[in-house]
Amino acid sequence: MDMDKTAIGVLEADEPTQMMTAPVSNATQMAMNVDCPVCRTPNPPSETYCIDCGFLLSSEMVTVAEMPETPSVGKLITTDGTREFPLNAGANTVGRENADVLLVHNTVSRKHATVTVENGGAWVEDGGSTNGTMVAGQRIAPGEKAELTDGCEVTFGSFVLKYEAPIGAEAEPAEQTAEEPEAQTSELEPVEDALDLGPAVEEMPVEEPKASIAGRLVSKDGALSFDLHDGTNTVGRREDDNDVVMPDPYCSGRHADLTFADGKFTLTDVGSTNGTLVNGVKLEIDAPREVQEGDEITLGRTVFRLEVA
Repeated sequence: MDMDKTAIGVLEADEPTQMMTAPVSNATQMAMNVDCPVCRTPNPPSETYCIDCGFLLSSEMVTVAEMPETPSVGKLITTDGTREFPLNAGANTVGRENADVLLVHNTVSRKHATVTVENGGAWVEDGGSTNGTMVAGQRIAPGEKAELTDGCEVTFGSFVLKYEAPIGAEAEPAEQTAEEPEAQTSELEPVEDALDLGPAVEEMPVEEPKASIAGRLVSKDGALSFDLHDGTNTVGRREDDNDVVMPDPYCSGRHADLTFADGKFTLTDVGSTNGTLVNGVKLEIDAPREVQEGDEITLGRTVFRLEVA
């Protein structure tokens, strides 16, 4: 067939023509925030752990099965009373994963401690945790056992719980530990006193606040240390507005006030974005709270201990 000649006619098509859509390789994809299933905080998609509570975002929320009808022999409750963890006879594991007392908090180790209830008493033993365990403000060594008394505070990392003895056991220890709730109440009363002392602090001479060091904020890793003076020490990320300038990007420009007056330290969150914690408990905005030697103060993501001069 002469390829230079024009062929007149209709070409037969054995196969129908198929329309193919080219893949769109340059389509824009929008990255969505990931809501933490525990505390509901929105997290950037690049985060592995929740920026607020430390929960592993790739894991599923653990559903705690109903406990069998085993009589409780005491319980651990949060300081605000919103959550409680019943204890049972024998060993009760405490930790961030697969524990009887499940504390989803970034300062709590996976296998943090054990609370053993036997012979009418309760003891806590630290299991070699990263951030340690304290009973009534005293840190216990790994492997050491400390007895729990009704109303005492137990701190795992920076998460604070209160031990409550079983109702049946309150008859004997009630008189013995009756002074403890009063002691705790007295710790809260100075908060109101601190509010009344506000004007007195303002009336102090200008040179007085910087005259002496009242204490220090020292980060748990020892990398940061800030001197605290008499009067109000402003805390935040902006250099021009604060006495204590925080390098933590999770701190607000003006984050909190740490005031020393009449021999007491008072901490106030002034409306920060990520909040201020004392011993694992988040402060309400503009609600001063008294803090004491050894208390853990979380500003942004940095945990400090208060040292009193």
